[in-house]
Amino acid sequence: MPFRRTVRSFLQIGLYLLAVTLTAQAAGPRWVGGSPYYTNHGSLVVWYTDSPLYFTDPGDLSPSVDHAAADAIVAAAAGVWNVSTSSLVLTSGGTLAEHVSGANVYATPTGLVFPADVQSANYQSIQIAIIYDSDGSVTDLMLGGGASNPSGCRQNAVTESVDSITADSHIQHAILVLNGRCTGPDPQQQLQLQYQLMRAFGRILGLGWSQTNDNVFTGSPTPTYNQAINWPIMHPIDVICGLYTYQCMPLPFTLRPDDISSLDYLYPVTSSNPAPGKENTLLNGNQIRGTITFPNGQGMQGVNVVVHREQAFWAYPEAWQSVSSVSGFLFRRDGDNPVDGPVAPAVTNMGTYLAAVEGYYEMARVPILAPQYDWQNAVVTTEPINPLYTGQYAVGPYDAGTVEPSGTTSAGQAWLMTPYTQAEIDFPATVSTSNSAPPASGTAYSPVSTDSQGWWTACLCDYARTAWSTLAVRSNRTLTIEVTAQDEQGYTTASKMMPIIGVWNVADATGSLPTIAATGTAFNGTAVGMTTLAVRSTQPQQLRIAIADQRGDGRPDYAYQGRILYADTIAPANVPATGGAVTITGMGFRPGNAVTVNGVAATVTSWSPTTIVAAVPTLSALHSTAALTADVQVKDLTTGGTTEMAAALAYAAPVPSLNLITAPSGTVAAGQIATIPFTLRALQGDGATPIVGQQVTFSVTSGTVQFNACGAATCTLFTDASGYVTTAITPLTAGSIIVTATSSIGTQTGSFSAASLVRSIVVTPSIQYIAAGANVALILQVALTDNIFPVNGVLASWMPTGGAIAFMPATSTANAQGTAETNAVAVPLASGSQATASVCAWTSVCTNFTVQSVDPSLWRLSIVRGGGQSISSTGTLVPVVLQVTDPAAHPIAGALVEIHQTIDAWQPLCPDRGRCPIAPVYGASTVTATSDTNGMVTITPLELPGVATTTNIAAATGTQGFVSLTLQKQP
Repeated sequence: MPFRRTVRSFLQIGLYLLAVTLTAQAAGPRWVGGSPYYTNHGSLVVWYTDSPLYFTDPGDLSPSVDHAAADAIVAAAAGVWNVSTSSLVLTSGGTLAEHVSGANVYATPTGLVFPADVQSANYQSIQIAIIYDSDGSVTDLMLGGGASNPSGCRQNAVTESVDSITADSHIQHAILVLNGRCTGPDPQQQLQLQYQLMRAFGRILGLGWSQTNDNVFTGSPTPTYNQAINWPIMHPIDVICGLYTYQCMPLPFTLRPDDISSLDYLYPVTSSNPAPGKENTLLNGNQIRGTITFPNGQGMQGVNVVVHREQAFWAYPEAWQSVSSVSGFLFRRDGDNPVDGPVAPAVTNMGTYLAAVEGYYEMARVPILAPQYDWQNAVVTTEPINPLYTGQYAVGPYDAGTVEPSGTTSAGQAWLMTPYTQAEIDFPATVSTSNSAPPASGTAYSPVSTDSQGWWTACLCDYARTAWSTLAVRSNRTLTIEVTAQDEQGYTTASKMMPIIGVWNVADATGSLPTIAATGTAFNGTAVGMTTLAVRSTQPQQLRIAIADQRGDGRPDYAYQGRILYADTIAPANVPATGGAVTITGMGFRPGNAVTVNGVAATVTSWSPTTIVAAVPTLSALHSTAALTADVQVKDLTTGGTTEMAAALAYAAPVPSLNLITAPSGTVAAGQIATIPFTLRALQGDGATPIVGQQVTFSVTSGTVQFNACGAATCTLFTDASGYVTTAITPLTAGSIIVTATSSIGTQTGSFSAASLVRSIVVTPSIQYIAAGANVALILQVALTDNIFPVNGVLASWMPTGGAIAFMPATSTANAQGTAETNAVAVPLASGSQATASVCAWTSVCTNFTVQSVDPSLWRLSIVRGGGQSISSTGTLVPVVLQVTDPAAHPIAGALVEIHQTIDAWQPLCPDRGRCPIAPVYGASTVTATSDTNGMVTITPLELPGVATTTNIAAATGTQGFVSLTLQKQP
């Protein structure tokens, strides 16, 4: 938030004060005059005299506090407010004519009646009447029975009442009631009462609550002593640190600079010849004022503005706030709105409508740092009002609820201010908003049509703005209007606009209060920031809808989302007793909205902002056996909003029905019984009572089938005691099948496809070659396929048909991929001999496989991978894989392979002349390996880690199989 700064001379200030004596007011006034009750709106409500007198009760305050002691407490509390920079002089005028108690104060329908000298009509003689309520009876009359109980002394030790304010904004009379039951033998009780009385004096003098160094109250961050010593006496809510709250702050009976600034603003000393004991308010002080504005120039009300003093030519301001003010404190607090009507009570007719002061703040007196300094700097910043400060504890103009400031905040400064200097520091806010172009808001005379989808976003973007719209509704309908407050970024909030809603018939006179429905207060919805209003329409009409701020306010950051949840029509409007699909047309729908018919849930299948498609329940689900017309309701389960169409859906009388329970579907094997039967049930019109003995004829309208219940293509059956009738179906030929069940109460059909069954079984491999004379363990697999039925769980049976072979297990189960496997052991076979076997599934689908022995003279050996390796000495040789095959390259399982390895030191090539060097041998090995099912043998080469070597490998199998290879690890 950037700022503008202007510093004026004392002469300019003097002229300004003379010019604005009646309008420009102090930083913390309790009341500001406003129309229509006050004639000089915008002026502070202050005492009609600068020297109001207080008169005390002649009686004792309590058994512990006699009259003299009570007078001493009052004098101490009042004397605090006599300061040299304020024109106010608060002194004692004597005593009242009588001791005031419940014996001479009584209640009437129009209020309490006090003795004559205490009444406001006697203000010229007695301005402030102080009552010593020794038994608590007067406190109970004013606040309610039991209010004087000592347990409530934190709130009710002192009761203040300003009971006479004139139309020209002057206080004439006030009453202070001291609850004697809050005193006692403990002196601290009297000090606590004095502290509370001191604060009550501030209130009847016209001071409002103030927020300065608020971390003393919140505890975050932990307050320092200097912050506590500058926490104003007129803070809204006490800190509770023990039995007595005055003990929670240092120097509890000394006004802070902020208190004095507020008092000086209400009762300034402007004369160049002040009265004895008084001095000009700005003799040793400065005045700071300015305006906080939105980008469009409208003032931003309700922002707390604080000042930190700084020694001239020093870059470190004080770490505590000295004085504060709230922007817009002179502006209207509670304005008229069309939903609630005009503001009636005088106490709520506060503030001016003058736009120039909507964001205006002013600090009457910022004291100079110390007498030894002739000037000072001031650092001015802004902050939100604590949201706890509302209602009777409100700080600033927004007493119904604080409004969060918008935009960024940066500090403003005034430099080298001497006594009498006034600085003007403005803060034009930089605010980005998601509602820069709100839709037209209409007027009461010419409302705009509501959004056709029932959802829209808008903004009450200037003061006293009301959004007017119109909607046509049918008779016997209810609807819900929801308005959710948003901040300038479009986020839901309860710290901006306080939305209220009113509804009229469009023909109603403008200016009248809502004739159809209205919200009593903002935020009555279940969601944060939401106000909701239910509207009932008994006849077709055109509604006029108003959306306003409860305070009559309006500003650029008062964005909102509007919604009208309204069900207009349903189609079809007539359904059979069995229910059916309907389409509800209206507005404001969203996914998750529930639909009920006479309170029974419907099944919603789709949503859009303007339509809901749902399957409505049966008539029997509505607990009815006769035709009826039902109410249809749409409910938002999140917000609780509802819309209802009364008597909108007609159900026909129930009739008997033939209901399909099950039927074959998908693909069925021709010639086999379908796994799902054709089953129906006959029910009476109530949808629950079975019909016994109902004749049903089964027939086929496409394809060829046999109904197994009677073994024919046409079959007549009767329902059983539960109303069921069923038959299995066998399709006789492939193709599309349509079957029909016909009766006097209805017809049902079923359809499926019949296909010729194709099954296969494939063994892998179909022939296995093994070494003659070897015992070989084999893993055999078959793949099963079925064009109709799943193969998971089908059994495969393994059987030898010739030669010596055994299976474990002899029966295996196919998995989801149709694979079944088993282990087989072929006993030693002579060269060139065979063993044969078969595997069958589904009993009759079989395939064969063979185990063939190979003579050792036919074994061949080849290198599959790992040959020819030449790597660095730091590397690792990979395994060498050999394969044993027959001359036709068939892998041979079970063949013995003898493997010889030597590992020598690596040598370079032989020289051109002379002998080759003989490399030393590091190691050797001889092992025998057996080829696996794929004829493979894996060799791990001999090697020395990190050493340059040559590994020689020679392998032989059978009588003809031989390979040799050399592997090198070079330096």
